[in-house]
Amino acid sequence: HKEGSLSQVLSVFSFYDINLTRIQSLPIVGREWEYQFYIDLAFDDCNRYKQSVNAILPLISDLKVLGEYESDKQFKK
Repeated sequence: HKEGSLSQVLSVFSFYDINLTRIQSLPIVGREWEYQFYIDLAFDDCNRYKQSVNAILPLISDLKVLGEYESDKQFKK
């Protein structure tokens, strides 16, 4: 938890062309002014997605991936 940490992570995702479709924050119980973030994101290139995850690891204290799904490009317009 430090000033600008969320902005740093979002900048990394932007650099790797990762699209955040949803972001939600919840306070961490027992840790005043600290929050856990839950995000949904979309990507077209799996390698760039994996690179972005590796790039944010030094910036965060915990990461749990709840699911990874291939986007269905036939429905994109």
